[in-house]
Amino acid sequence: MVGVEKDTRQMAEDPSEDTVNIMDLVPVTGTGFGGRRRTIEFMRRNIPLAHSLMTSSRNQQMARNEPFSASLHNKQTRNEIAKSQVGKSTLDNGTHLFLSNAMSRGLSSSLKLLLVTTAFSRTTCLALVVQRKRFGTATMSATNDADTEQHDNTSSSSRSARLRFVDIGANLLEDRFTAGIYRGTPRHEPDFDLIIDRATQQGVCRIVLTAGTVAESREAVAKAREWNQQYPAIKFTCTVGVHPTRCRQEFVDSEHSADDLLQELLDIATDGMTDGTVAAVGEIGLDYDRLEFCPADIQKEYLVKQLQVLAKTTGLPLFLHNRSVGTDLLEILSANRDCWNAGGVVHSFDDTLELAMQFIDDLYLYIGLNGCSLRTDESLAVVKELPLDKILLETDCPYCEVRKTHPGYQYIQTHFEAKAEKKFERGLTVKSRIEPCHIVQVAEVIAGCKGLLLKEVADACFDNTFRLYQSWTKEK
Repeated sequence: MVGVEKDTRQMAEDPSEDTVNIMDLVPVTGTGFGGRRRTIEFMRRNIPLAHSLMTSSRNQQMARNEPFSASLHNKQTRNEIAKSQVGKSTLDNGTHLFLSNAMSRGLSSSLKLLLVTTAFSRTTCLALVVQRKRFGTATMSATNDADTEQHDNTSSSSRSARLRFVDIGANLLEDRFTAGIYRGTPRHEPDFDLIIDRATQQGVCRIVLTAGTVAESREAVAKAREWNQQYPAIKFTCTVGVHPTRCRQEFVDSEHSADDLLQELLDIATDGMTDGTVAAVGEIGLDYDRLEFCPADIQKEYLVKQLQVLAKTTGLPLFLHNRSVGTDLLEILSANRDCWNAGGVVHSFDDTLELAMQFIDDLYLYIGLNGCSLRTDESLAVVKELPLDKILLETDCPYCEVRKTHPGYQYIQTHFEAKAEKKFERGLTVKSRIEPCHIVQVAEVIAGCKGLLLKEVADACFDNTFRLYQSWTKEK
């Protein structure tokens, strides 16, 4: 649905100059008062001159406050529009990025020209070419010159070039990603290639696959190596370790001895370190929300053993799980400080600010944020106060969706058209199946509640990740 936002301010740079309001109402797709207002203000400050692309009949249509859209499916139409341009736009990279962030929405499948006007000097109109890519998302770019044939691929590539993300925690080994199977039931053909396309389009350049069992650790190493060959646009690495809720299953109920299994984990990690595939020891930690799967005493015992055998021997950073355990994880990590010296991240953090700052100040750990970290007003208050230089971004996909009922949803500006798994449509995302591409939404919520630009948050978190994983080579 197209929304409108009234705006009547004069241009601050020269209030005495005659201004023309072709249309006081600015059509913007999607929802969110803040996003529309910031778009209007940013456009006015940063776009000194835009193109006039309207004939007299189109002017009349705009004067009636009717959004004008023209089909751009054929080259002739594009050339006619190009010939009607006057002047040159001086859109800088920052402006282009902001518009992409603030106004991208899932639109209809056809190409459309959305004319957005505000109170600029003389006759002005900003033309935004909007194209819904086959990846199931929408992108925008400002018309720059008569060479309109380049527009089809400009917006997605320029966006990914400006925003860079590392998803530090992705459960891409799950069947719903690799086989289209949900809870044991096949629902659709595999669409992993499009999942990677969408991630690349949003600027994801590295993904850390998370493992929670011995078998998953072995598979994660194999898949990371395979996907690095198959999808060179993204660098895949992985973790090796046993999740706290699976410690009984792996170490106690197994037919193999715990010592043998720990040695097998170490062998997997050592092999994966030879080519940089294994990035961290994890997912290890404590979880008291699901004690039915593993009692707290067993969790603590094998947390310590994994620190002693895996972390101490490999010298890898830690990928930590902390769920409703008070200060128990903090205390165990502190007591075994001699076993790990490469830092780490407390992923999917959803606890108090006090605990977060203890992890940061006492143990020099990073805090990983995903949709589960942004579910309540209390959580957003914590995120607002977290130091930006200690935050890492993740999706924990396919889990941790930022839902419309969550308070952070108001800050989301990038939306992905989705259908339920039973109504799967190739090229669209699956409803409630989070993917690495959704990491941009996590960054948008963080930026919104902190009052920062999206790029500022994305760049800081990207740099933070490389400070933790010091052996990595940063992508340019």
